[in-house]
Amino acid sequence: MPTNPHDDRIKAILADLEHDTRINLHEYPIRVDIEDGAIVLEGKVGDIAAKRIAHATAYRHADKLPVVDRLRIAVPPSEREGGLREELVNLLQQEPVFMECGLYVREGDRLETIRVGRSEWPNRSEGDWGEQRIEIEVKDGTVTLSGTVLSLSHRRLAEVLAWWTAGCELVVNLLHVVPPEQETDGELVDAVLLALEKDPLVHESQLYITAEQGAVTLEGYLPSEEERRMAVLDAWYVPGVHDVVDRIQVAG
Repeated sequence: MPTNPHDDRIKAILADLEHDTRINLHEYPIRVDIEDGAIVLEGKVGDIAAKRIAHATAYRHADKLPVVDRLRIAVPPSEREGGLREELVNLLQQEPVFMECGLYVREGDRLETIRVGRSEWPNRSEGDWGEQRIEIEVKDGTVTLSGTVLSLSHRRLAEVLAWWTAGCELVVNLLHVVPPEQETDGELVDAVLLALEKDPLVHESQLYITAEQGAVTLEGYLPSEEERRMAVLDAWYVPGVHDVVDRIQVAG
């Protein structure tokens, strides 16, 4: 009896995930299926690294099939009832990169204005262009970001800040970059560096970052294993990162 190629593909994905030491399938099982011609990943994972690795693994075996990633980050019970929306709004309000960006919170059909963007200022300068606005919707641990920003780095940083917010299980990033910007290794390096700079627990000045086709390499020295772990996770949070090569050395 001939084997189903879809079954073989699912088995190959699960086998690769089982052998990857960065993923714990026993504590966090991942369901892999094929629905409507797409590979679908579902379940909860321990951290952002496991989510990105699982997606990249499925993509390697996809053979032109799209990959639908529905994996969610497991969060502690104490964070599930927290003020996820309010905390994220505060993070975006205080972030200098988004100071001229309009901020809005969507809840059902209602859109609340948190801050009007520069493109809507009455005394807008003649040289200004482009609407910068971020709409935030939070439901059952899922953060959806929509609107327009000026660069890929802005788009990526907004997603990183959402992931960092306590209680966030999933980020759906629908932000558009206007005008469109081409993704490059250099831009990805800048985005990872920006994320590391925003983390007060990481001495990013002691790190050297390179990227090649979505694979990011971190080199340098950090004072502790915990800081090294945080730096690697920070890199994984950046959308567009498909792998992180950790060559950081712990001083002393």
